Amino acid sequence: MSHTDYRLPAEWETQSATLLAWPSQATDWRENLEAIRDEYRELIGNILAFQPVVLLLPPDEPAPRDLPERPDLHRLSVRYNDTWCRDYGPVVLVFSGYRLALDFHFDGWGGKYPASLDNRVNAHLSRHDLFDRMQFRQYLFELEGGAIESDGRGRLLVNWHCLRARHPHLSDREIDFELHNLLNVDQVLGVDLEPMEGDDTDGHIDTLARFTDHDTIVFQTQRDDERTGRIRGQLEALRTRDATGYRLVALPFPDDIRPGLPASYANFLFVNDGCLVPAYGSRHDETACDILAELLPDRRIVQVPAATMITQSGGPHCASMHIPAALG
Repeated sequence: MSHTDYRLPAEWETQSATLLAWPSQATDWRENLEAIRDEYRELIGNILAFQPVVLLLPPDEPAPRDLPERPDLHRLSVRYNDTWCRDYGPVVLVFSGYRLALDFHFDGWGGKYPASLDNRVNAHLSRHDLFDRMQFRQYLFELEGGAIESDGRGRLLVNWHCLRARHPHLSDREIDFELHNLLNVDQVLGVDLEPMEGDDTDGHIDTLARFTDHDTIVFQTQRDDERTGRIRGQLEALRTRDATGYRLVALPFPDDIRPGLPASYANFLFVNDGCLVPAYGSRHDETACDILAELLPDRRIVQVPAATMITQSGGPHCASMHIPAALG
């Protein structure tokens, strides 16, 4: 069937699994290995309460301790550079029970870090039994999962600043054309904001704004009022399919943690019937959960520790890649 038959589902739609990569001694976590592994154990346990986990493990290190022995925790021996699966895992489109996994080029967020092993992960997944009913296609276009946000109905939310940083040789119009063709979206909606301090991704949209339903966008309040005003103003200019403004909901800024960390409550993770929200040890953690609980009344809201994760500029959404179910 044609690529154009497929669509990019919203992350709140049914998922078959979540992809994670275990923190390895060979990654940037080596100076804080036990602390980050403790956070990953909790993250894995919390995801397993809702759905299966596919866990990448380095083949040349001992098997991790204290992980549950259960059939829905699938362990795959694969080499990788780092743990941020959101940015090198497959972007999966769906159509009438079929799934098409797009394997985009990953270059360590514009060449900032080594990524040759990360860029090969999807090739390994394509040969594994767990993914044998999924067609994989490889593309040279550089695109990370954290840079796109879908409403499942043809609307894509991006940060133009990030996409320009990846493709300085392309105009905005040319980038828009590529996104339309590759992801089968009807319209690309964008904000244009420099990254938060400490953000290596050049401003991934999953640190700034996310859909919680087709007409609602939550956004991360910024450290200073000028940036908050800019992102709010840009989001107010966007229009839904019905040509009305989106309902905008602000998430608090965790201003009581170490300065210079790009902490964002927008980096929450959808799982089946649940939503996992990063907890930074801030007084604002509970408020962020309460806001999302009101927006997502049919989901269980769970805090997941992310105080160590954010020291390497990420959260639970960055650390994972959702694998959609074979939807219509």
